[in-house]
Amino acid sequence: MNRAVIKVGLSSLYAAPKQPEVVIDEGLYGMEAEILEEAGSFTKVRMEYGYEGYLLTEHLEKQGWPEGEKLRVLARQIDVMKEPKVDSICLQTMPLGAVVLAAQGEALPAGWTAVQLLSGAIGYTKESFLAPYKPLTFEPVCCESQEQEAWLRQCLTSAAMLYEQTTYRWGGKTPAGIDCSGLCSMAYMLNGYAIYRDAQIRDGYALREIPVNQVKPGDLLFFKGHVAMYLGEEERQYIHSTAKAGSDGVDYNALSPQSPLYREDLANGILAAGSLFV
Repeated sequence: MNRAVIKVGLSSLYAAPKQPEVVIDEGLYGMEAEILEEAGSFTKVRMEYGYEGYLLTEHLEKQGWPEGEKLRVLARQIDVMKEPKVDSICLQTMPLGAVVLAAQGEALPAGWTAVQLLSGAIGYTKESFLAPYKPLTFEPVCCESQEQEAWLRQCLTSAAMLYEQTTYRWGGKTPAGIDCSGLCSMAYMLNGYAIYRDAQIRDGYALREIPVNQVKPGDLLFFKGHVAMYLGEEERQYIHSTAKAGSDGVDYNALSPQSPLYREDLANGILAAGSLFV
């Protein structure tokens, strides 16, 4: 299998090998992909979460990560510096969701950690910006206890909330701009679960359909061409990224007609619900 890794902070994924073309997704620094086809200046890939499209070939490092401990970026955006100090030279900027390798470093100033980039260079960033990488699974989860399930549901909703105040971008999946399915799929990915990138429930992924009246926090609500993550509480709130005027990005709305956050068009337009839990 021919592997590649994205070596730029953000790379647009296109439906066809040409520009200009509508962006259907974005690949982030350190994400892996399977090479399917060479197409001139473009390469057709299957991303590690199963989504296919065309990336600029120059954005790919055509080998997998070397052996090592992967780390996931959990800050909205970070700079990896040449030295462990804020006034050093920036080697690489990368967004929330990107991946790096842990590196061995000498005694570092408090709060700093060493990471390895795809170039092999060792750089430095704040350790609070990173978390252990959770390998992706395409399988639903069966929790051993109600407490474990409640904890994982909280992890999912907390991950979605990391994108608060992000503007809407078609095909986007970073704090620079995100769409509805980008928000939901990234919240799941940060927790190690692969769901389909678009606003659909697809076989072969971790999400399964459930009755709408059984939704709990962390489950997803599907509308025509749209998806949101259910948060619950008395007003039955949900978080989503919407292009509706006045929202224009990640926003909170509610299913309860008594709530000031109520959106009648969406409350009456639910087509399905999906859950990670079995």
